[in-house]
Order: sequence, then structure tokens, then C-alpha cells
Amino acid sequence: MSEPKSNNTPLRDVHRAFLLVVLMVLSSAAPLLATPVASAHESAGEIVWSPEGSNDTGWVQLDATGADPNTGAQATTSWTLEFAPGAELSNVSFQIRVNGSDGLMIEEPMMVASDVGLNLLDWRGLGMLGSQDSFAGANPYSGRMSPNSDSGATWTLPSDAVITELIIQALAPVDPVVALEPLELDITSAVSHPLDGRMYLAIEDTIYTLDYSNDPIIIDVLEMNSAVHELVIDTTNNLLHVLTEDDGFFAYSLTDTSEQNGLPLPTSASPTGNDWNFKQFMLATNGFVYAAHDGGIAQWDGTSWTFPMSKTTDGEPLDMLEVNGVLYVSFDDEGVVRWDLNSASALSSWSTANSLHSDEITEMMMSGNQLLFASPSNGLARYDWSSGFWLSTWNDGNWLSSNSISGMARSGSDLFILNGNELRVYDASIGVFTGSIPISSLGLSGEGEDLIVWPALGARSPTNEMLLLGNGFGSFAELTPGNTPLQTGTLLIGSGPTSSGMQDATELNGVVFVAADDYMNRFDTQASRWLQPIFLGTTVNQLMNDGSHVFIASESGLHQMHNNGTLLQTWDSSNTDLEQNNIIRAASDGNTAIGITGQGQMVRVDLTGVNPVEAPQYDSAAVDLALFGNTVYLATNNDGVLRYDLSNDSWLTPWISTGVNNADNVPVAVTGDILYFGIPGYGVARKDLATGELMTPLTTSGNNPGQGSSTSILPSSNIYALEADGSDLYIGTSNGAVKWDGSSSSSFQTGGNWNTRPQQYFDFAVSGGTVYVATNIGVCAWASNQVSSSNPDCLNVYDGMPNWATYSVEADGYGYIFGGTNSGVGIITASPYEVIGEWEAGEQTQNAPVEVIDDIAYIGLNGIGVARYEISTNSWLTTWTEDNVLDNGNQFVTGLVADYGRLAGSGLGPANPEQLWIGGEDGFQLIDVVNGVEIYDIEKSSNLFAGNGNPYDMIVDGNVMYYNDRTSSDNVFRIDIANFTSLSSLDAGAELNENGGDVNGMNIVDGKLMVSVSSGQWWNTDGSGGIAQWNISSSSWE
Repeated sequence: MSEPKSNNTPLRDVHRAFLLVVLMVLSSAAPLLATPVASAHESAGEIVWSPEGSNDTGWVQLDATGADPNTGAQATTSWTLEFAPGAELSNVSFQIRVNGSDGLMIEEPMMVASDVGLNLLDWRGLGMLGSQDSFAGANPYSGRMSPNSDSGATWTLPSDAVITELIIQALAPVDPVVALEPLELDITSAVSHPLDGRMYLAIEDTIYTLDYSNDPIIIDVLEMNSAVHELVIDTTNNLLHVLTEDDGFFAYSLTDTSEQNGLPLPTSASPTGNDWNFKQFMLATNGFVYAAHDGGIAQWDGTSWTFPMSKTTDGEPLDMLEVNGVLYVSFDDEGVVRWDLNSASALSSWSTANSLHSDEITEMMMSGNQLLFASPSNGLARYDWSSGFWLSTWNDGNWLSSNSISGMARSGSDLFILNGNELRVYDASIGVFTGSIPISSLGLSGEGEDLIVWPALGARSPTNEMLLLGNGFGSFAELTPGNTPLQTGTLLIGSGPTSSGMQDATELNGVVFVAADDYMNRFDTQASRWLQPIFLGTTVNQLMNDGSHVFIASESGLHQMHNNGTLLQTWDSSNTDLEQNNIIRAASDGNTAIGITGQGQMVRVDLTGVNPVEAPQYDSAAVDLALFGNTVYLATNNDGVLRYDLSNDSWLTPWISTGVNNADNVPVAVTGDILYFGIPGYGVARKDLATGELMTPLTTSGNNPGQGSSTSILPSSNIYALEADGSDLYIGTSNGAVKWDGSSSSSFQTGGNWNTRPQQYFDFAVSGGTVYVATNIGVCAWASNQVSSSNPDCLNVYDGMPNWATYSVEADGYGYIFGGTNSGVGIITASPYEVIGEWEAGEQTQNAPVEVIDDIAYIGLNGIGVARYEISTNSWLTTWTEDNVLDNGNQFVTGLVADYGRLAGSGLGPANPEQLWIGGEDGFQLIDVVNGVEIYDIEKSSNLFAGNGNPYDMIVDGNVMYYNDRTSSDNVFRIDIANFTSLSSLDAGAELNENGGDVNGMNIVDGKLMVSVSSGQWWNTDGSGGIAQWNISSSSWE
């Protein structure tokens, strides 16, 4: 909406020079001996001079007059004191007094004793004497706090001045908004201050004041209670009028932005029966205010509202314009209505039913003798208002590239049309289109949304008239008509990414590159703003950089991007021997770039250009890679680590020579120059990639062949997971986890309760300063810098996880963590840390208990038997099954635990602990692990065996073995395995008031048997039960 030009402007503030200065001249000329007092003054008849004396004039007020701001003449006055001819003056004192609080002050005074040519006071250039209304430097002052204060604004005052009143007027400047999700700015109106040129910009419910000469450019923010529809400058009354969605009209002074009385709303009922909800209004040349609503047009004559035009349709007003005494108002889906201001009568309406090209006119503008009507889908219609006939419509069939018109602006003889993703330029002086500028060439993505004229009106506006072209995301291209090049800068009021769904990120030279959907977003960490996004048009799998360039592994190939965002090169199936385009991982060391497809092929690019691009193949499905020196390391699911020598383009022997070939899982990680890979049943092997030397492995203390204690850090040799966060390595085992910084380790601390005391650590994910771990009791979280000093926060079945044991965990970078179990995936939010849902899976997989005796690991495989792995030789031994060692039924293993050791002379074996208890469907067997023979057998039918189910959670403490049968009862059963006698069972359910409950697990902590019991009724499980504590030494519940 616009308003007519007017020659009436508010009076400018003018300094009015005035002098209200009180002077006191105190002089004395007394000799040492007392003399009579003599005075120098004028009398009516004669002048009498005493031979000597003193004179006190008292306070005298002098008023300077004669100032003329139009000619620059200064105000002056004079004051004469007469003394006897030849008199000598001594001990003269002179005082000046001002009092700004009482109006006694003067602007930049200069006092001269003209007879002797002496300046008594020179205050020129120092502002007002008696008050100060401006700073010593720039006024207004603009500065930034560093860090929490700013001392740049100062006044110059006399040394003895007393400040009686201090008033500071401060605006609220703000830096451009930085968002972490897409920023969409809906600009509804923009007007400029008629004197100093500042711009008022309405965005949703906020009015921003822009000063082009200031940094930041937003110098003030005015927040309304509802959306702002329209801004109108009222030069006659020196006001800024504001029309809002819910609260009607407001008005603010153009001098100091103080709130004034706004226009009232009509007191009568709306013709539509709805509340008065004006969408558009303007000040017409006849002095009236016209406002449009869905029921027609209202008129304010300064006293009351009248309603000259009403309609029965409900289309909302879209724009208003006055041209040559005719008011034009466009309504949604209704065309344009016209009102003759001179005759106060309606003219015929325009729509597609007669002359108009569209019924949806979103913007109207006058360009010379033409009225322009913009449509979002039908191009631009033109009407010669001076001659009264229609001109041809501009659309995609003649002069436009699209029928979408998003904005129009006229500067000089040039008409600018925002046409889809282009800016069209039309020279009205010769009637020819002179240019078409792609929006993308102006540093903007998408289509243009806003085209705003910022005229050069004063100190707060641009020096030359400027167009602001925006795409709705907070960034505007500054266009200066007549300048070459046309774009002279970029104005930023806010920035954000293109999408909140981000795939990966990497940082290069202070810029964070973020892949989000089809765009590469870039965040400048120094300027704290989002840079112009780059359209990729593909899904990104991974981002990485080599210190010079960013490499993008995507579904459309491997891409190389300059640090300024320019896409330099793409390698895919069209220009290489790759059989597919989907690159899942990438690596580069600055000389060579590698990408892998995950399906047995990689692309090798010599960035120096010496060698051609190659695409070596391999037999395994790689899931990750690392590049160091001349070797590519590929992590696989089933074949260990593959190695490719770049110097001679050949495959090296895979790292599978530990005796654990064809392992189901060999975790791999790299920190610095060290490559780590976990070997099941052995530990973590290490290799210095800089030297190619194998390093001392990380092992358990029991598997330490003279290596020293510094690397004997593992709680178990069964390595489940390795994860590197750039500086530290996280190692998960079957009996705990450690954090390794390259020289020392920290063990993960666990809590005293069962639900914060995981034992098996299957996977890690590090995100946002938190380590998330997949464990046997669910997903547990530690602060990454407090893994050894704080207890974890764990989420389990009772919190909504689909199963207890969680074998994998991933953090997606958007605040979600995914915990994979054999019954589905638990979906977790990082903040708050809770389970919000699950993805269902199939039937539950059975457990696999593990026990290590000497250098042999015994793994219970339910339905198979007991697998044995000899760590010292890195080899698998014969599995115990029902065909050799196990009783029929015990191949369904439910528990393993080492015996406490046979006592010498018991007749049941030597004095060593090399016996293993095996629990299964047949009961218990005690096996001599040295000879592989059964020592003792407790059938389920035996009086020694208690309970109705299979034995779980077998624990040996001293000469007592504890076990439970999970869902079959809530008891813990005990056997004296020194004397092979049964002991009384422990009713943990009764202790927790959960008779008939289920045992979820148990362990011994600090001499106490901790037993977890919950309700056996599934509908009561959540929040039920607890942990019963049995003091072993006192044989009592606590």
C-alpha cells in the first residue's frame, strides 16, 4: 500500500541561540591600610570617583538576541563597566553561572573583553553550556559492549559542573537473527521516514527500524500483540500509522517513536457481522482515511467512520492504490473495485468477467501513465489511466519467463518486475525490456519474494536510491539502479538453514558445512550467520574435509567442493568405471580422494591430476573407510579390515590373521595416527599408521604377556564395540567399558542399582557431549567428560524400550537416539532423555552368557551348547554339545559361572578354580574344564534343584551358588556347592510386596545380593517392583 506525496513536512528541530548567563565581576584595589569604599557607576547627574576602593557588581543576567537560523546570524549582547580614567585594576575575579534545570543556559558561547582583546570564555564546538543534548562524538552514538560494557559515549562538561538531571534515550539495536531451523520472514509492509530516511519494516507482529548507516542495521524493534498488516506515513501529523490484525490502529511519533493516539475502530457493527478486521488502509489526497475489509471500504473523515461501499462477498482486501482521484482496491478472488474520490461514487469493478486478466491482484502500482496489476499466476496487466484503455498483458507468452509476479518497483525510468526466479528490467522511457537477471546470480536461493524501494531521503537511508530483493529467508540483495554492477551489496536481517532435517556436517576454515535435504548449508562461525546455501539436488551420505576442500559422499556420486561453496568436480558412473552412483563414505588426504559404494567398489581420485581415476573392486561389502599414507583401510561386516596400497594399486593381505577369521563383527576406529580394531576373545589390536608398526594391544590383565600394566586396561577380552570421537576411543566389552585417550584409560562408572549398572557394552554413539551406550540393560548415557565419575542414566523395558538387551545405538544429530534390540528399535529423545516410541521387530533372540577361565572364553549358545575360544592361540576349540560333554537338554544354555574351587582332599578335584557350572534345561553340570569331563550333575529332578524353570543369572560367591528362574517365580535359590546341600530360597518378591512377580536380573555388589523384581502381570509392570537387597554376611534382607 502506498500514500500520496505531499509538500507539507513537519518543522525541523532548529537550535535557538539564547544567552541567559550571569556574570559576576569582583574586583578590589585596596592597599594594606583600610580605606573608604568607592564605587564606579552611573548617576543621573554626574559621575563621582573616589580616589580608591572596590566594586562588586553582583549577579547580572545578560540576554543575547538577534539570532537568525536562516542567515546564520548569531545572537549577541554587550555589557560595559566604567572606571575612572587612569585607574589601575587589580585582584579582579570573574565568575559565570548557568543552571540548565532552570532554563539558564546558552549554546556554544564566546565571551570577549573587547577593550583588551582577551577571550574570557570560548565554548565553541562544545554544545550547550548549562546542559548537553548530544555526545562529544557521534550523535546518536552506536557501539557494542565488550564484553559487558561500552564507554564510547561521553559528554564534555565544565570541571565544577553539578548534574541535576540525566536523561538517556536508547534504542534497541539487534544483530541479524540466527536460527537453527528454516527462517521464513513474511514482510507485510515497508515505509521510509520522510526526513532522515530510516526504514520501517513490518514482519509478522514486529516492526523493525533500519538505519543503513549503522552497524547493526536494525536500530530498534517495536513488538505488537498481533500481526501487522500495514504501515502508513502521515507527514501532516508527523505520525507512523500501524494497522494490526487483532488490535486495530496504532500511531507513533516520527520524531521520537512515542506512542500517540491511533485511529479508532468503527463503533457500529460490521456489514458482514464479523469484527472489524481491516487488512489495508491509506491516506487519500482528499484528506480522508480509507480502510478496506472483507465487507467493503470504510472512510474516516477525522470525526467518524462512514461506509461508502459494501459488498456481500467475503474476499479479503489485498492492496489499495490511489491514482488521479480514483481509489483502487483489490479483493481476493474478486478483482478490483474502484471509488471516485471527487464524486464520492463507485465506478465499475474490474474482473475476469470484463477486462482484468486475473481475479487475484496481489499488488498494484503506478508507473508513469500506466497502472500495473500483478497476479501470482496470470502475469502482469497494464492500464493507461490517462487515456482510459487497456494495454497488452505481460505473461510467459510474450515478455515474461513466468506468470508468477512477486513484486514490482520503479526507480527512475526503470521498472523492475520480480518474475519467478528472475528479475526483469523494463526501461519505461523507451518501452523496451533491457535485462533479465537470475535470482541465483544475486546470491539468493529459490524464488524472489520481496522487492522493496529504499529511497535516499536522509542520513539514515542509503546515499542513492536502492532496491532490496529478498527471498523470504532474511537475506536481501542490494540493487542500486544505474550502477554497474547493479548489485552493490547484501543486507541481512536474519539467516537460517534450508531445512531442519540435517544429514551430516563438517567444519573447514571457520565455516560449518551442513548437508540438509538437497542443499549444502554453510554457517560462518566468525560472523555468526548462515551463508548462501548451495543446491546439490541429491541425498548426502557423508561429509568430510581434508583441510582444503569438502568432499561429499552422496547418492549421485563423490563431489568436491571449494571452501567458498563452489562445486568443483563430481565423480560418478558417467565419468568413471563405477557401476553405481551411490557413494556411502569418502576420505581424502589432500592428494588422493576415495569413495566407496558399499557394494564391492571404490573410486580412487588422484587430486594432483597425475594418475587417471580408477575404480578398484573387492568382494566384501564395506561400511566405512580410513585413508592414511598410501593405504586405504576398509571396514567390513564379515571380512575384517581390507587394505589397499595406493602406491602400487594392489590389495594387501586383510587384517584377519588373529585366528578369528570370518568374525561376525570386527569393530574398527581411528584416532590420530592410530588404527584400532577389536578382536573377539583377544582384545584391541593397534597399528601406528604413520610408521606401519603394530603396537602393543589393549588387553585384560589375564592376557598380558609381559606387556606391562599401562595397556592391560580391558575389563574383558570380548570386544563388542569401538567408537572414536576424534580424540578418545570408547571400548565396549562383555564386562564393562573403558575410555582410552591414547596413553591412559578411565573405566565407565556404574550405579548401585540394577537399572544403572550395565555389564555388557555393545555399541557407542557420541553426540553433543554425551556418550550413549547400547548395553544389556538398555541404552545408558554418560557425559563424555564424566564417564568415570558419574552414574549413567539408563532407559530399559520399563521406560518403553522394546527389549532389555540393546545391541546397537545411533544418534542422528537432530536430538534423536535409536537403540536397536532383537525385538525392535527404541526411539529416544536426547532432551528430555526418554523413550518416545519404538519400531517393532521379530521374535526375541535368546541370550549368550559368557565366562572366561584362564585363557579360554566359554560362550553359552542357546540351542547349541558351549563354544570355547582359546585366547592365547587365537583359535576356537571344540564346542561342548550334548554329543560330547553336555547332558541332553543342557545344550539350551541359560547360565555359565566359574566354580569357586574344589577344596584339597574333597575327593572332587584339585585345589584350583578350573571348573565351570553350566545351567540349562536339564539342570546343572559341573565340568572340569581342563579335561572336559563332568565332575558333578544336578538334575532338575534332584532335591538339590529348586524352582520350576531354567536357571538364570548364576552367581558363585564363596561356596554358595545363587540363581533364579526369571518369570517362573520371584525367588532366589541357593546351593551349598562345597557340600552339595540345598539352602533355603530367598523370597525377593515378598520383600518388595510383589508376590508372584518376575525376576529381571541380579548381581552382587559390595557384599549384597541385588535382586530386581517387577510385577508378573504385564499391565502392572510399568513402575512396579524394585530391587531387594540381601546382606550375604548377615544373611538378612535390608
